[in-house]
Amino acid sequence: MKKILFIIAIASTFALHAQFGIEAGVNYNFSGDLSEITESTSDILHGAKSKTGFHGGIWYKYSLIGFFIKGELLYTQYENTYGNDYSMLTKKIDLPVVLGMDILGPLYIFAGPDFQYILNNEFSYDDDDEEVDYNGITMGLHLGVGVQVKRLSLDIRWEKALSSNTFEFVDDNFTLDARPNQFIFTLGYAFN
Repeated sequence: MKKILFIIAIASTFALHAQFGIEAGVNYNFSGDLSEITESTSDILHGAKSKTGFHGGIWYKYSLIGFFIKGELLYTQYENTYGNDYSMLTKKIDLPVVLGMDILGPLYIFAGPDFQYILNNEFSYDDDDEEVDYNGITMGLHLGVGVQVKRLSLDIRWEKALSSNTFEFVDDNFTLDARPNQFIFTLGYAFN
């Protein structure tokens, strides 16, 4: 009985300092290079043109004495183009873990790992689509700054993938480095 009361007391303490909500925003991705492979060299054919994507999802945040941990579950989609003929559409589920602290009034800073499950990578070349096989799971890091006023929050973060995400295709003459490297702008709303 004492164990049950102890667990209830701990859970109540966590619930008193917890928030949950929704968030959505835009991604500005500038990752990857498309390289042409020859017998003697691998030359960069095109750097990725920056493309804007979007994300949205839910979050849970636990705060205590100016520090917080926040888990997010997000759907993310963005597309990169390379020159006039190539593009890569990426759809993924992101699970960032945010570790942060309040620094001045409503201002906060944060950093942490980002676990990603790639749902689909679709490469387009001269109006032909080719789905790229990938094992699905990657990992990255993010860091950022934000402001929270009552139930609304706005944060800006930079995310960089750590896992390799390179593809070879188009008759094995090209490789594409598709690791995310992006700025993310997010507007959040807390339900409590």
